[in-house]
Amino acid sequence: MSTSSSSPILSAPPAPGDINGHFPATPGEDTGTLPPGEDTRTPPPGEDTRTLHVRLRGDIDHFSAAPLRAILTAAAAHGRTRLVLDCADVSFCDSALLGALALWRGEGRTAEVRHAPPPVLRLLALERQLGAPA
Repeated sequence: MSTSSSSPILSAPPAPGDINGHFPATPGEDTGTLPPGEDTRTPPPGEDTRTLHVRLRGDIDHFSAAPLRAILTAAAAHGRTRLVLDCADVSFCDSALLGALALWRGEGRTAEVRHAPPPVLRLLALERQLGAPA
């Protein structure tokens, strides 16, 4: 299945040169965890600034995951060590999501997947069953 013509998987594009730890990077967008109108690029009170929050949507495959891989690479280069991946709006995913997570988990970085729908849960369960790092 190819989703190369599908809509972007990130809820909003990152600001140029800005990896402040939170996406979407649209000021005022309600993420469901912050009060409406609060800039999601600013970490919530008490949040570790080394944490990167990314919210995905739609179909995730090799082509659509390219922006995610770019963001993760840039965030790691800027010292982020923890990823919180919100997958509530993911409708399909394949091994490209696992590849992005594997890329992130290098050099002691950690990842947490939140709000995983059935397609994501199945993929993560298969990864655990096969003995790959979760």
